[in-house]
Amino acid sequence: HENRPKGEKKRLVGEAVPYGRMGTAQDLTGMAVFLASDDAEYIVAQTYNVDGGQWMS
Repeated sequence: HENRPKGEKKRLVGEAVPYGRMGTAQDLTGMAVFLASDDAEYIVAQTYNVDGGQWMS
């Protein structure tokens, strides 16, 4: 276990995400609102990765 300056691990993880930063709660709201709307009524048993492209890399 190495000691890192505060925030260093978060910065490193964010750099590893293709979008270039860690996600925030606000990044999830669009998908959550869509899935709760009538526009998503026919969507069943799907997985959506709101992860800045991390799953694809």
